[in-house]
Amino acid sequence: MGTGVPLLNDYKQEFFWKRFPQTVLGGPKFRLGYDAPAYVYLNQILLWIIPWLLGGIFTLVLELNYSDEVIQEQLLLYCCVYGACMFIFVLVLQVISTVVKMQQTELDLKIRNKKNLFAEEDEIDFESCCGAETVEFVTPPKSYKFNIFFHALVSGAMCGLTLWYLLPYTLNRLYGFNYGATAVLHIFGWLTLCMAQYSLTAAPPPEPAIFKTMDVYEIAPLMRPFYVLVCTSLHVLYWYYDTFQVANQVLHILFAVLPLLWVTGILPPVDALFLWLMEQVHVFLLGGSPMASNARLIVLLVLSIGAYLAAYFIPFVFATVVISAIFGYILSIDLGHLGTQIWNLCRTTNRISSSQNLRESQRVAKNEGFLWTWGLATFAYHFIMFAVIVGESAALNYYSQSISTSVKDILGYAIIGVCVAEKLLRDSQGVYVFFGLYRNILFPHSCQIQRVYRRRKTQLLYLGLMRRVFITFVGPLLMLAYLSLIVTQTNVMTSSATEGLDMYHAIWYTFGVVRAFRVTWQSSVHALLEMSVLHIFTLASSATVTSLGAPLLLLIIGLARDRLFQLMNKLYFFFVLISTSWLDKKQRRGSTAIVIFLSLIFFPIILAILGAAAALSAPLLPLFTLPLFFIGFPRPQKFWAEAVGGSANVCTDTVYYRQFTPQFARGLKAAFANGSLGEPKPGNHYLVRFQDRLLWLMILERGAGFCTVSVKGLELQETSCHTAEAARLDDIFEVAFEKEGGFSPCTFNKYPLHSLTPMDSAKVKTYSDARNVLTGVIDTRDSVNATMAFFVKSLVWVILHHVNKTKRKEESIKKAQPVIESKTNEEINHNHHTSDLNNKRNNTVTNVQSVNNSLIKNNLAAIDNGARPPSAQSVGKKQRKASWSSSIHSFTDSIWSDDFDADSDNRKKMNLRTSKNTMSQPKAPSPAPYSQAAKPTKKMFDNEIDDLLDDFEFGFPAQDMSRPKKPVAAAVFSKPVTNSKMNPVNHIYKPVTNLAGSPDFKCQHSSHISLPVKWRELPIEYSQLSRHIGQFPVTWYRSVLSLLDWSATGLPGEKVAIDVGADDALTNCYSQLIMACFSAFDSQNKPNGPNYLYKCYTGDVPWNAMMDWLAEDKELYNLVIKAFRYGLKLMIDEVLLGPISSDEELIEYLQDYDDSWYIGRDSDPQWSKSVLANTNNLFSLGHNSIQGTYSSRVLSLQDVMVHIGRLSPEVVRGQWANLSMELLYLTNDDEERYSIQAHPTILRNLTVQAADPPLGYPIFSSEPLTIPTL
Repeated sequence: MGTGVPLLNDYKQEFFWKRFPQTVLGGPKFRLGYDAPAYVYLNQILLWIIPWLLGGIFTLVLELNYSDEVIQEQLLLYCCVYGACMFIFVLVLQVISTVVKMQQTELDLKIRNKKNLFAEEDEIDFESCCGAETVEFVTPPKSYKFNIFFHALVSGAMCGLTLWYLLPYTLNRLYGFNYGATAVLHIFGWLTLCMAQYSLTAAPPPEPAIFKTMDVYEIAPLMRPFYVLVCTSLHVLYWYYDTFQVANQVLHILFAVLPLLWVTGILPPVDALFLWLMEQVHVFLLGGSPMASNARLIVLLVLSIGAYLAAYFIPFVFATVVISAIFGYILSIDLGHLGTQIWNLCRTTNRISSSQNLRESQRVAKNEGFLWTWGLATFAYHFIMFAVIVGESAALNYYSQSISTSVKDILGYAIIGVCVAEKLLRDSQGVYVFFGLYRNILFPHSCQIQRVYRRRKTQLLYLGLMRRVFITFVGPLLMLAYLSLIVTQTNVMTSSATEGLDMYHAIWYTFGVVRAFRVTWQSSVHALLEMSVLHIFTLASSATVTSLGAPLLLLIIGLARDRLFQLMNKLYFFFVLISTSWLDKKQRRGSTAIVIFLSLIFFPIILAILGAAAALSAPLLPLFTLPLFFIGFPRPQKFWAEAVGGSANVCTDTVYYRQFTPQFARGLKAAFANGSLGEPKPGNHYLVRFQDRLLWLMILERGAGFCTVSVKGLELQETSCHTAEAARLDDIFEVAFEKEGGFSPCTFNKYPLHSLTPMDSAKVKTYSDARNVLTGVIDTRDSVNATMAFFVKSLVWVILHHVNKTKRKEESIKKAQPVIESKTNEEINHNHHTSDLNNKRNNTVTNVQSVNNSLIKNNLAAIDNGARPPSAQSVGKKQRKASWSSSIHSFTDSIWSDDFDADSDNRKKMNLRTSKNTMSQPKAPSPAPYSQAAKPTKKMFDNEIDDLLDDFEFGFPAQDMSRPKKPVAAAVFSKPVTNSKMNPVNHIYKPVTNLAGSPDFKCQHSSHISLPVKWRELPIEYSQLSRHIGQFPVTWYRSVLSLLDWSATGLPGEKVAIDVGADDALTNCYSQLIMACFSAFDSQNKPNGPNYLYKCYTGDVPWNAMMDWLAEDKELYNLVIKAFRYGLKLMIDEVLLGPISSDEELIEYLQDYDDSWYIGRDSDPQWSKSVLANTNNLFSLGHNSIQGTYSSRVLSLQDVMVHIGRLSPEVVRGQWANLSMELLYLTNDDEERYSIQAHPTILRNLTVQAADPPLGYPIFSSEPLTIPTL
């Protein structure tokens, strides 16, 4: 693999050789890849050389016409004139370019028509020397009009200062008239200026040092001019202050080699430079921590500088100590999370658009509780700590002169003791000790034997609790006392902390004081080590060194500690990469031996490179991840420019990481607090492995009692490279955590040079994913019949529970609303007829009941004989007229109809209409006061009334309504009605429904589970329904009724269920609906086999008229599909777990499905919602069309052991630095390139995946998460 995979393919090599000259020269494009006229190159050369030509003229005039004494007087004038010339030149040039661009836009169509169709994609047809295309190519217009003026202004200032900076008169005086040095610096200096100026005049060159993928605000043109201005500005200071002479001499040399630094990518872009400088100042001068976001960094830096200014200008040491102690604690707590919490609260309260939900797919559930969020308990804890800190620091500093020096020595030794104890307690929690070389004998031998694992971890927990006390309270309070005693004066109430020091010493001393009190809480582990070294150093050193002051020495020790640890990590990276390049045959290339030989010969130079990278806190860049090392440009610890969690390659697997993250965060709390994962230093990386998933964890921020992390989820569909590295991870974790028979007392780490060191295992409640092939289960002969049998019962279960739940919800809403009774004028008018109508009511009800009973018998007889109902048109009208002529209550002759609870407004309208009709036809019976529709919509309600009024033929000659009517069936079907949305040939049968649409309930409680009106219109013929009606499980139906919630009735549930089960009208409603839905799946010509079950499970049911009807009602359709999925799951469970022999066992299964399962497709949105809701079990059915197999997928929520390992931070940063340079500068996006191939030791492929998009491709990336460590 190492020899056969190219570092850079041929196309990218050609692209590189076109781009590299632009980088070297500062932007001119002298290699285009196609033939261009000579004037294109001449124009670029002219623009590039003009600063030197004009500068040379002014230099010659000054040097030849004036003596050294006069030059100094004329220098400022000439510099201003030269700067003004360059300002005008750049301004005019950019204005011309902008105007030409605007004119070209109008002629864009014409120019496009003239384009050469056979030209390359980036090829330009140049027409003339000053043509629009030439102007746009040589001097591209600025994106922002403001930058036209601003860049011209920067050009004038930079060129004017550079004329002064590179004048032979200046160089001779600076280097003691060393003409050789003057000539070299003068020539190379003007080359540097030309390279820097071209980015302002025309366009910036492609830089190897790229921080942001998109230059939105045109900052890139300012990068090279910025470094020129830094060097020249210091020369201005030297002109007035001779103390800067050495620095000025060094910067003049640096100025001449700036092109080399730009080409090698050592100097960072302007935005990265400022962020890096702010972070370094915040951490090493003010005692803070790297921050999780740029906004947090800026805010905390401003607050820290305010604390520093207060400590510096306060005139007495007592106040300096107290203020430093107060701000040291306040600024070290989780103020960033507090600000984020307040910001989110305000944003939620004042939400005005849906754009704030763009990151919804990346959000995770928030853990609530003490220190997780800012609540009352968190504020109370910090207030108590605040009071303790103020009291301790004030008391000890006030009496510092009266306290014996032996107390300081005792505190110093106590700090050393706590430092050693903390280190031992921390190492005792991990699986390996002594730099990851030996296995910890106290750590459990196996993570799979839960009993042994829990007992041993419980024993280690006591040591972890001791470590928590030491690191949270004992250590910081000891260090606070120590600092309060050593930062003192003879009289703490009148003397300043910097009394007797010069200004420079006082400035740095105050930095040391502020940092010492801050780092005590911000990073207690490092503070203990630094103060232990300080105490030992002060005991062994001379008075000359200690005269610098303990705070300033602490500042120096802290900076030295950080850089020393970085150097050690870089040396480790160097030796690992150079050794594996030869020992791993897959990584060995033809040039490997030569590279190793040269590295050994020039090791001092390599060591200098490593030291320089460590001093700059810059990543070590291995070119193409080969052992060829360069210095990457310095950047913040969070490495990437984009906001943490700002983007990810979201897919269907993202939801599993979203569910896992908050659960894992709770496990991290104990692990960080006990020390099993080591000290959570910002910049550390952890890799978490469990089942087939990989989680990448990065520490962003560290403070008093908390740390902030970023969580990324890597893809689950493993590639070959991914699989190779994941397999090595599994081997490492298995060797560390699993061994039958235990480990010997002297067990070494088998992978000492690996970039990952196993740290700990944690138990996390997450999903275990099991996939099984259903061959022999779903493809058996009886699988379809068994599924259909369970489907009927599941459908009864699902619909009954759904209706019962819906009715209870409606009743609870009604009870929650205040009942306000009012009578309208229509009701009063209607009551005038009450006495006359009530007189006829009893006779009407009796007559209708007898008619209905005979109709039901005739209808059932017709069904049994297989006879079709009369024609829909004739019978429909007769039925409607008969029902209305006898009574509107004809289909609701029982007062227990569910229509009794319908909307009162619709009832009033109904009564008014019927009341008026009754008055116009005296012989018509009065409407029953309880009848109404079961909550139809207003539009449907009015339409149905209009249809019925039309059937009454109002306005036509009067009819004898007392004439006997011919009995008609209670359920009559109309002729086929064409569905306009379907094929014109397909017909859906729709029944003629009466206004009430309610059956004749004999039980007063039946209305609590009566079917909605829209489900009573069944598009099925009698012949088809009669074929299935006998399969309705009446006994099962009554069993399910006994399980429903009848609390709304106020009576015992068993009695109510028996009464409701005996109601034949309700049973008839449910039997017809359920068997009609069943008929959609059990058609006569239905296919048989597993493919049919799979299609029905996914909702792809073969077409029939009933499916069209079901599809129109999404609610009923979803319930039916849910019931079918229940039936299929029951069939599978019966085959795998044994027969379901009784209704009680079936009830237990279905109740478990409702309570603890989601059964559906893993691509459904509800699947993701169920995962996030922590549903206990999820089931889906899959089909492999290539292999022709069917499989089940079961997710089970359970405690899963996850293995955690710590990665070498320098290995990660180095690979990311190479990735950034390789993709953004070389554009080497070849999927088979060498630098993305599997490397089992440094985990190259996984590291690339974990980078932020667009360079990496994690499928999940969280926003900064705060983990309490108390």
